[in-house]
Amino acid sequence: MNTADFDAFEAAVAGHPDEVDLFSAAMIIARLGGHPVDPHAAARALDIIAEDVLAEAGDRPSHEALAHAIDHQLFAVRGFRGSFEHYDDPENSYLDRVLERRVGIPITLSLVYLEIAARVGLPAEGVGFPGHFIVRYGEPGSYTYLDPFQQGARLDEAELLAMLRGLDLGGARPETFLAAVTRRQILQRMLNNLHVIFRNRRDIQRWHDTIELQLRLAPWNVALIGERGMLRYRLGRLDEALPDLETYVSVTEKDASPGAIRLLDQLRIRYRNMGESR
Repeated sequence: MNTADFDAFEAAVAGHPDEVDLFSAAMIIARLGGHPVDPHAAARALDIIAEDVLAEAGDRPSHEALAHAIDHQLFAVRGFRGSFEHYDDPENSYLDRVLERRVGIPITLSLVYLEIAARVGLPAEGVGFPGHFIVRYGEPGSYTYLDPFQQGARLDEAELLAMLRGLDLGGARPETFLAAVTRRQILQRMLNNLHVIFRNRRDIQRWHDTIELQLRLAPWNVALIGERGMLRYRLGRLDEALPDLETYVSVTEKDASPGAIRLLDQLRIRYRNMGESR
């Protein structure tokens, strides 16, 4: 990825939460894959599904009719499904590839569902259930919860709350985790998944680029700044690594990573020696 990609992502996520361009931002995330990304083709694929949903749902459809038409078109007709066998494949996090392959993880399949719902007029929102992203639709007080990863399986709210009460929620109320998340939070969750994948694979360039995108959402995250600095050092981008590591170490002080402190000391010695040699 390049500076233009990062700038485009920053523009897509700017402004009021309702103004965040979720589709465009997700398509920029797809560029992490290194393959040609065609937003127009992806948008057209979503439009075609939405057209078929509306044709199936009939005139003046209810929310239930729209939801069941989405289920039928996505899961029965087109065969969208969860990737159980290769869950950690980064292709499952790229919206364009999910649309092409019809396979994804909970958050990207939920994103497909939300994009279709928006096109057909079904009020739907993402829900950040711990460890598993789901969707709800309908109006306050009468939400229906569903799992796109399980091909639209309906989820009982009482059972979801019971599951939440059995988890360590850090003192938060279980109902909090059935609330709608923002578009930025959806993007953060997508990037968090890729961050873990690329870090585990030691894919330094993509790991770095993912953090660049994360910092467009959370520029105050000093831990990410420090991590970016260490990756820039490993990529040989020393002039950029130095200010990142200085920021991280100065803010975190005694809690700073020993590795970051060591790299910062090496950079400072390097630049001091360069100055003395002139």
